[in-house]
Amino acid sequence: MKLFYSAKELSEMNLHGLPSTVQNITATANRNNWNKQERQGRGGGYEYEVASMPPEIQQQIREYEIANLVIEPRHAKVKSLTIPESKELDQLTTEQREIADARLYLVAAVAELEKTTTRLNAVKTIVKQAKAGELEPSLQEAAYLANARRQKGRVISERSLMRYVLTAAKCETPAERVQALAPGQPKAKPLKSIPWLPLFLKIYQVPSGISVEEAYVEFVNICIAQKKEYPTIHQVRYALRRMSEIDREKGRVTGSDRKAVLPYVKRNWEVLGLNGAWVGDGTSMKLKVQHPDHGRPFIPELTMIIDAANRYIVGWSVSLAENTLAVADAFRHGVEKHGLPLIYYSDNGGGQTAKHLDHDVTGIFARLGVEHKTGIPGNPQGRGIIERLNRTVAQRIARQFPTYFGGNSDRESVRKMLVAVDSASNAVAKGKELTTQQETTVNKIPSWQQFIDMCQAGIDWYNNEHIHRELGTTPAEARKKQLETAEVDYLTDAEIRDLFRPSEIRTVQRGWVSLYNNQYFSMDLAPYNGLEVQVSFDIHDASSVIIRDIDGRFICEAEFDGNKRDAFPKAYVEEVRERRRKNRLRTLQKRMEEVEAEARGTIDHQPDFSNFIEMPKEEKEPVFLFESEREEFELKKKKA
Repeated sequence: MKLFYSAKELSEMNLHGLPSTVQNITATANRNNWNKQERQGRGGGYEYEVASMPPEIQQQIREYEIANLVIEPRHAKVKSLTIPESKELDQLTTEQREIADARLYLVAAVAELEKTTTRLNAVKTIVKQAKAGELEPSLQEAAYLANARRQKGRVISERSLMRYVLTAAKCETPAERVQALAPGQPKAKPLKSIPWLPLFLKIYQVPSGISVEEAYVEFVNICIAQKKEYPTIHQVRYALRRMSEIDREKGRVTGSDRKAVLPYVKRNWEVLGLNGAWVGDGTSMKLKVQHPDHGRPFIPELTMIIDAANRYIVGWSVSLAENTLAVADAFRHGVEKHGLPLIYYSDNGGGQTAKHLDHDVTGIFARLGVEHKTGIPGNPQGRGIIERLNRTVAQRIARQFPTYFGGNSDRESVRKMLVAVDSASNAVAKGKELTTQQETTVNKIPSWQQFIDMCQAGIDWYNNEHIHRELGTTPAEARKKQLETAEVDYLTDAEIRDLFRPSEIRTVQRGWVSLYNNQYFSMDLAPYNGLEVQVSFDIHDASSVIIRDIDGRFICEAEFDGNKRDAFPKAYVEEVRERRRKNRLRTLQKRMEEVEAEARGTIDHQPDFSNFIEMPKEEKEPVFLFESEREEFELKKKKA
């Protein structure tokens, strides 16, 4: 590589950061005070020193010279170059590439000197200057790096540099030169050729999760019994490190844990557009909350539905457990405020796939024309965006309360808290007087309403303040931008009230239907006696139900206990009720009189119970043959 270049030569290189014309390059050189010398030969002019140029320009010049390096062999016949398999271009490490570039840089310097001297003299000159530290800085650094030795400051030898020059002369392309001049790497022994590895893996790759130490002890015992040689535990660990995680964990993890280390296809949800696909899931909150019915601590469930195209939480609901009604309520909440989606994607849990949602006749999705897709069991990666949402939002909400017991909490603090909560809860249930500590613990357990309020605050934060990593903005801003061009299919209030009632199939019996121990009646059901109908109910209001025929046509709205009618005018009912009250009072008065009479002892008539009392019987005197027998009888009679 030359040390000086003319403006014309620099313009032919098309270097990034330099003007393209000779005139402008000359102006740039003068403006930046590049070192220059007069050009020898015809035309005159100046040449500019590479070392005085900016580092990025110097690097581009080196790369240009290396890429266009051509070294003519001194002999007419040159043996073809064979590149080892371990030095394939795609398999070269960063270190190998850097050393190859340094060697090519030196080869280019030799080629430049060959224009005025022999190749041998050129090699000797460069090596001599390298040892004396007289080469220009970048070339001097290349002399150290090309040596590929760990000894710092040791430069390349004449023999090695000559070998690099000859090797480069045999190559036809820049890629071949890089491959040929890259140093070799010690090739590790193939894993398949390790004789003891299959036996060890048979012991190690089991679902019990045995450690390397435990597996090694069992492995050594087997080898000793079979009189086989065995490696050290360090050799075993080294072999395991060389294995990929997929191969190493095969047999040790299954299901979703194994899929967590396998390659996966990342879904591009954005192409579906606004409301193209909603993804929903329920998660158990890692905290204790007061039960809304009896007040005892329990773990609630939060169900969230997200618009995949913009990551906006469109609907949510809280419940005592992940169930159909919670999913339906969250879905209703989303459709009511944000329109109708094309696809609803969820796992295949009971709450997500119950017949209230999917049934061909009564299911909410079927009636709305929403396609329900479910994920593969044991494959949470398929719903990665909702799983990440649970970690981002659900954990943030739960951590706001002192009863949080998530995995990132201090174990000892969580243990003490749970013991205190159980103690206080049991004391309240048994009606015992609470200690000061128990009262403090009870006050720390959030109420159901406090939990709901915190859920709302957490979801508002996520939608409006959280900068999503993939979106680069908040979900609310992303959704707002999509709303500018998208059409949203909103439902009317009547449709929302009607369609979002889960349905059951029931048989009409003389004008009434029975649903969950409640009875609903309408005269309009009379023609449908003995026929099956759809009964749509509101999970929040049991006062009435909507009845449709099996094909979905509206019949009527039946009322709770609507078939119970007043058999007589209201006044008569009140009269009968008053008469019953007086009779009960009369009976109570008679009882009171009897109690008072017993206390005074003045009962006029005493019943005769003599027939029920056993009276003593008189024993008849027997006939005696002797006087002594009479005396003995009378003596016994007196004693009795």
